[in-house]
Amino acid sequence: MKRQVTDLEFTAVRRRLVFVLFVGAMLGWIAFVSTLTVATVAARSLTGSTTLAGLPLAAGALGQALGTNLLGRLSARRGRRFIMVMGPPVSAMGAALELAGVVWDRYWMLVGGAVFVGMGVGAIHLARYAAAELSDDETRGKAVGVLVWSGTAGSLLGANLVDGVGKIVEGTMGTPYAGAFLLAVVAFLLSWFTFLVGLRPDPSTVAVKAEVTPRAGPGGSVGAALMRPSVQLSILALLCAQGAMVLVMTATPLRIEDAGYGLNIVGIVFSFHAVGMFAFAPLVGRIVDRIGNLTALAIGATLTWTSLYLSGTAPYEGYWMLNAGLFLLGLGWSFSFIAGSSMLFAAAPADVRQVVEGWADSAIWTMVMVGSVVTGILMNSIGYGLINLVAAGPPLAIVLLVLVTPRLRAELSR
Repeated sequence: MKRQVTDLEFTAVRRRLVFVLFVGAMLGWIAFVSTLTVATVAARSLTGSTTLAGLPLAAGALGQALGTNLLGRLSARRGRRFIMVMGPPVSAMGAALELAGVVWDRYWMLVGGAVFVGMGVGAIHLARYAAAELSDDETRGKAVGVLVWSGTAGSLLGANLVDGVGKIVEGTMGTPYAGAFLLAVVAFLLSWFTFLVGLRPDPSTVAVKAEVTPRAGPGGSVGAALMRPSVQLSILALLCAQGAMVLVMTATPLRIEDAGYGLNIVGIVFSFHAVGMFAFAPLVGRIVDRIGNLTALAIGATLTWTSLYLSGTAPYEGYWMLNAGLFLLGLGWSFSFIAGSSMLFAAAPADVRQVVEGWADSAIWTMVMVGSVVTGILMNSIGYGLINLVAAGPPLAIVLLVLVTPRLRAELSR
C-alpha cells in the first residue's frame, strides 16, 4: 500500500525546489549580466557607431520576447521543469556566438548571439512564477521576491567579474570584451546542470498536489484572460517598470565611457543598480504582501521619479550621484515588478495562467527591444539627461490610469 505523503513533507519539497530555482536563477543572472555589462561598448567598438551600440540589447530583448512566449506555452504543456532545463543551454550557445563575434570582429555575430541568449533567459524570468506556484496567497509576494533576489549575487558577480576575466583572456583572445562572454557560457551551463539535477519533481506537480494554486475565477481562453482589467493593469505595471529602466540602463554605459571612465566603473555603477533591484527583494515582497499591490506600485513610481532626477542631473566629473540615482531606479523597479508579478499570478485564471505569464513577459521584452534601439537614437539626439526625463513617462501613465479609473480600483480591491 502506498504511503500517504504528509503536508510537512510537501512543504519541505516546495522549500527545496524554491532553493534550486534560486541557485539556478542566480547562475543565469551571472551569465546574463556579464553580457549586458559590455554589450553596448563592445558593439560601439566594433562599429564605431553610438546608434548601433544599442542593437545587441534590442536583439537580446527580441530573443526574450520570443522565448518567454514560447516557453510559457511549453510550460503549460510540459511543466515548469521542462522549460528551466531547456533555457540555459540555448543561452550558452548564444553567448558562445557573441564570444566569436567580439574575437573575430563580426558585429552581426554579436547581434545574432544576443537573440539566442535572450531566448534561453526567458526561462530564468519565468522562474518567479514557479516560485509563486509553490506558495500560498499570504506569502506570494515574498516568494516572488526571493526569486528576484537571486539576481543580487548574480548581478554583482557578473558585473564585477567582467573586468578581471577580460584582462586574463585579453592576451589570448585579443579583446577585453571576450571575458564577459566566456564567463557567460560557463555560468549558463552551470545553471542548466543545477536545474537538470535538482529540480525534481516538477514544481507544477507539487503545487497541484499541495493544492496551493489559487483559483482566479472560471477558466477560459487566453484572449478572455487578457481582457480582464486586473490582468491588463498587471501587465502594464510590468511594462512601465521595465520601460523606465531599459531607457536609462542601455544609455548608462555609453554615458560613463563618454565621461572618460572604463569598464571597472561601468561594473561599479551596474552593481549599485543591481543592489537596488535585487538585494531587498525578499523584504519588498513582504511589504507588498502587507500593503497591497496598488500601494506598492505607487511607492515604485515615486522611487523611480526620484532616481531619474538624480541620474539625469548627475555631473560628468563624478559618478556617485549617478550611483545613487541608479540604486533608486533599481529599488523602484523592485517594488513595481514584484507587485505586478504577484498581481498577474493572482488575476489570471489557473487553467491558462502559464500561457498568460508567457504573453506578459513577451510584451515586456518586445518593449525592451524597441527601447534599446530608441535609446541609441535618443543618446545621439537629446543626450543622457533628457533620456531620464523621457523615462519618467511610463510610471506616470500607470499612476494616472489607476487614479482616473474608480472601477479598476474597486476590482483590484476585491
